[in-house]
Amino acid sequence: MKMQKSLLLTVLLAASATLGSAQTNAPIAETKAAAGNTNAAAATPALRQGDDIVPLINIDDALLPDAIKTLARQAGINFQFDPKVLNPAPDATGKLPAQPSVTFRWENVTAMEALMAVLDNYNLQLIKDPKTKIARITVKDVAALEPLTTKVFQLQYSSPSNLVAILTNTISVRGRVIADTRTSQLVISATDREMDSVDALIQKLDTQTKQILIEARFLEINKNPRTSKGVDWTDTLSKQNIAFGNGITSGLSTKTTPPGSTSSTIDTLIGDKTTPGLSANTASGLSPETFFLNADGVKVALSFLNTDNDAESLATPRAVTLENVPTELSVVRNIPVFEEQQGANTGGSVQANTVKPNYLLAGPNGSTLNEVGIKLMVTPRVYGSSNVFLDLKPEISDKEVKPETTILSGKVSSAPIFSRRKLQTQAMIPSGYTLVLGGLRQDNNSKSFTKVPFFGDLPGIGLAFRKDEKSHDKRDLIIFVTPTIVGLNDFQKSEKSADFLHQKPVEHSDEEWSSWDSGKPKDWTKPKKDAGSAQADDAGYNPPAVNQTESTAVAGLQK
Repeated sequence: MKMQKSLLLTVLLAASATLGSAQTNAPIAETKAAAGNTNAAAATPALRQGDDIVPLINIDDALLPDAIKTLARQAGINFQFDPKVLNPAPDATGKLPAQPSVTFRWENVTAMEALMAVLDNYNLQLIKDPKTKIARITVKDVAALEPLTTKVFQLQYSSPSNLVAILTNTISVRGRVIADTRTSQLVISATDREMDSVDALIQKLDTQTKQILIEARFLEINKNPRTSKGVDWTDTLSKQNIAFGNGITSGLSTKTTPPGSTSSTIDTLIGDKTTPGLSANTASGLSPETFFLNADGVKVALSFLNTDNDAESLATPRAVTLENVPTELSVVRNIPVFEEQQGANTGGSVQANTVKPNYLLAGPNGSTLNEVGIKLMVTPRVYGSSNVFLDLKPEISDKEVKPETTILSGKVSSAPIFSRRKLQTQAMIPSGYTLVLGGLRQDNNSKSFTKVPFFGDLPGIGLAFRKDEKSHDKRDLIIFVTPTIVGLNDFQKSEKSADFLHQKPVEHSDEEWSSWDSGKPKDWTKPKKDAGSAQADDAGYNPPAVNQTESTAVAGLQK
């Protein structure tokens, strides 16, 4: 008796069902069926559908159509054969070619992967129909292009626009990659083989960006000791005004010559009318006096004082930033720079000029000139599992006390001076460790001496003719930077967040003020309140009634 070829399909299933903490493993299932038996597929145990991995698929000496039917059933695909596959054309001799036999043993593959591998090996293809949901297995056309499929990928962490250029280079020119920034999705058209590689690449690229906590501490110490001792003769000897003649003095003086005769009033004082000067009569006996020798009065400044200013400022900003995203930590203030704008010419008349403050005076590279204080620009990157690379740009700036003055078109103009100290460095430190930045120090020592020649050099008495000044300005800035990689366990969910979202706001009704608190005259036409309402006190004040809706809402919140 002629023996039929047998189809042997061995499937190893590793299914687990969780009941509490217990787990059960399914046994190995083996199915044998005749090649011509149409119930072979029905006799095969049902495998898991979709993309589940099968530990073992073994087919031994089975006809190609039967192997395709079995694998398609396990993959959950409804299909039909092209007549050219089941009824091939006769060869040159007129004989019909026999169906080939299939033998393979594959481990840890899906049923769909096994089916596609068999079809590719025998120059067959699976064409899906999106309308009928019934696929067709037919012979590949060598000249035909592989069909394109479209798939939408939902990104979790990455920006779609950032992945367009990368994914476009992994598919053929026929495919397309479109980014939908509104929904953070990618629409990709490519062949099935390209789609598999695109899917694997997206899973590797669409990962959560690491976050770094940047903690900074700015410690600035200022010391300004000053001393000034001695007698300053500058006002007397540096610019002494001496005048000889008449009619150039100021101030009034009255003299009667001789006694009992007519009096005359002349100017005998130097400077303004409130500042005394020195006047010497050079024509005694003449009436009135006509020639005078005038000079400024004697002025000295006595200094005997020490001053010492110590200041310490501390700022501790902190922020969480994404990896490779520049972050600025700053403690600044904006100093207004006043600008004069020329008045407009309206109707032939020029309006008056206006002066307005400018708080955002543009500087180079998009900076703000009149923004002074302490700034720290940091860009973190994570290397390995615990190292953080920092690109640091600290800056300290301030406004000078004396402005810069210049003469333009005969007019004195002044502008503030801003001093800046910058430092740029890069460092690699472990997560949670602290990096110390220093060197932003400013140390100025100054001494000045003022003396009257010869008299200031005399021992002892020379102290009355000289002045000594010393000052020491010291500013020291130390910056501490601590980067810490933030993990998922570092975030805490508030237990009351859900209750807060479902909570309705409590609306407070507008309370009408009584005539005691209101400036409006009392309306005597309104009826009086009944006995159950709030009673007016002796002063005429009526306490507001409690809003019933509000009290009910508050009681519900307390529960």
